[in-house]
Amino acid sequence: MWTVLFGAPELSEQEMDALCYKLQVYLVHSLDTCGWKILSQVLFTETDDPEEYYESLSELRQKGYEEVLHRARRRIQELLEKHKNTESMVELLELYQMEDEAYSNLAEATTELYQYLLQPFRDMRELAMLRRQQIKISIENDYLGPRRIESLQKEDADWQKKAHMAVLSIQDLTVKYFEITAKTQKAVYDRMRADQKKFGKAAWAAAVERMEKLQYAVSKETLQLMRAKEICLEQKKHALKEEMQSLKGGTEALAHLDHLEADYYDLQLQLYEVQFEILKCEELLLTAQLESIRRLMSEKRDEVVYYDTYESMEAMLEKEDMATSVHLQKEELQKLQQKIRQLEARRGRISAKKAYLRNKKEICIAKHNEKIQQRHQSEKEYKMHHTVQLKRDQLQDEEERKSSWVSQERQKTLDRLRSFKQRYPGQVILKSTRLRLAHARRKCAASSVPSVEQPQSLPATIQIQEKSEEVELEKAVQPVQVQESISLKQLQDVSLPPNVVTSELPHVSTSPLPSDQLQPETATGVELPPPLPPPPPPPPLPSKEDATKSLEKSDTFVKRQSVEKGVQHSSGVPPAHLFDSSQLVSAKKKLKKTGDLEGLQRRRVSSPMDEVLASLKRGSFHLRKVEQRSLPPFPDEDDSNNILAQIRKGVKLKKVQKDVLRESFTILPDTDPLTRSIHEALRRIKEASPESEDEEESLPCTDWEN
Repeated sequence: MWTVLFGAPELSEQEMDALCYKLQVYLVHSLDTCGWKILSQVLFTETDDPEEYYESLSELRQKGYEEVLHRARRRIQELLEKHKNTESMVELLELYQMEDEAYSNLAEATTELYQYLLQPFRDMRELAMLRRQQIKISIENDYLGPRRIESLQKEDADWQKKAHMAVLSIQDLTVKYFEITAKTQKAVYDRMRADQKKFGKAAWAAAVERMEKLQYAVSKETLQLMRAKEICLEQKKHALKEEMQSLKGGTEALAHLDHLEADYYDLQLQLYEVQFEILKCEELLLTAQLESIRRLMSEKRDEVVYYDTYESMEAMLEKEDMATSVHLQKEELQKLQQKIRQLEARRGRISAKKAYLRNKKEICIAKHNEKIQQRHQSEKEYKMHHTVQLKRDQLQDEEERKSSWVSQERQKTLDRLRSFKQRYPGQVILKSTRLRLAHARRKCAASSVPSVEQPQSLPATIQIQEKSEEVELEKAVQPVQVQESISLKQLQDVSLPPNVVTSELPHVSTSPLPSDQLQPETATGVELPPPLPPPPPPPPLPSKEDATKSLEKSDTFVKRQSVEKGVQHSSGVPPAHLFDSSQLVSAKKKLKKTGDLEGLQRRRVSSPMDEVLASLKRGSFHLRKVEQRSLPPFPDEDDSNNILAQIRKGVKLKKVQKDVLRESFTILPDTDPLTRSIHEALRRIKEASPESEDEEESLPCTDWEN
């Protein structure tokens, strides 16, 4: 009853350990006797998962480190709260000692926790570097196939990515560690500055030294924090720059490039802020050192030295000890003064660097604003000047849609016609109005043409003659009609243009045409296409009289056509000359020679070296061997400056690296808009970034950098 009301009595640590040991022995015996299945059913319910009762060892250790850190923070907070109730300087000095011990415990707990958190990432970084080295050795020394080399290269890229991620995680944890220590140090320093206002100068003199050390420690922790942040920002900048350089063509490439450039400018501005804080912390460190040195110098100057009274005349004459002490004091003051001058010079360099960074920050902001204004201006100009083009594009799209609709309708009409022809296979000829008008006009022209008195073109005459022959030869037999139509068609094809289909003239007529009338026409004819398919088989042969009549009529028609051609040539064009084969061959040779002479003249005009080579090829003259003559060196020139003399002496020339040539080629302007935009973005980034990364004068290493 009393246990329920007032709780169980508190057990000591020894009693608790003994009780836990007894419970452990009991559970071990029950496990050996009953087995795990029965014991788990008794201790745990069916709905519970046994895995929930197991705790990870790594999580347990991390929770232990975090608990120690939490207790150290709580201890410092309690000590800082006690400052409000402290009235005497003695109690305050004792409280300061307790604060120093509590801060050392806090720093130790924080270090243990973050060392434990950093260890997996350090192991991953070392493993990745070791594996990459093994892959490199394997690729260089082993005889591997292309597939194996490709897989090793992919594995190397994966390990490189893992190492990079591990480095980023290490940097983030380092930043968090310094944030905790710097925040705690700053809280202690602010509390001490608040305590200074409650005491006078004489009473506070006992705590001045601790305050200077605390100010130095705060500046040092803040400096390390800012440098860790600077490293993180530099890594992010480098990653952004690599991503910008590795961009490939695409629709969103330029927009992504602008986004990356804006992110780079934001990181650069953050980096400027961090660098300002770094310089500020360095200046605070220098100020703390200067104040401590000046305080020490003032104490040495104000120090009062008391000497014993002289007991004899000889003691008064011995002033060596006093002189040596005064000399040592002067030397110490001179050393302190020299150190002050050095610190002042370093503070002046820091001030100059702050002004330089401020100027670069203004340039970065101006470049960023200019880029934003240019983008807005380009968008505005695009909207203003491309509205007409957009309307044209819309009209063009509408026309394309209309044309596609027309083509679809035409295809549908053709399909309907094809289906109609398949249903009704009779020969149906559909002529358009334009074709009917042209046919009627051709008939009128053919009927109005006079006889042979006026010069006419050969196709019209042939058409008229064809009609007359059809009327006269209605009773002719079919084979003779076939031969006559073939002969007439051959005569018509002689004078038709090149696009008209022609066929060869069969050897039918018994009286051939004269050569002086037919050769000019056949000489100007074009290359004939393959002959037409053969005609259908002829019907039974006619009588001899009908055949002879038809042949005589065809001969008279051919003679009439030759007479008309002679009239045309005599009235308009002069008669053509005939050439035999030997004359044609000689003319061809002359043309070839003149072409060679013209080409040679063109080559002579081009350069004298071509003329020399052509003469050597023809064998006009021969070159003679000339002895090598050495030019006398200049009187003012040394052999070290003459490159040919150095080569003769055996000096080896330096081989140019491919990377240098590649870098020099990248300077050339590129026609690709994406590559050109990347180069311009990198140039703007270089202008906005501080040049102090490579060119700035490095400050001498200070003791807080160790």
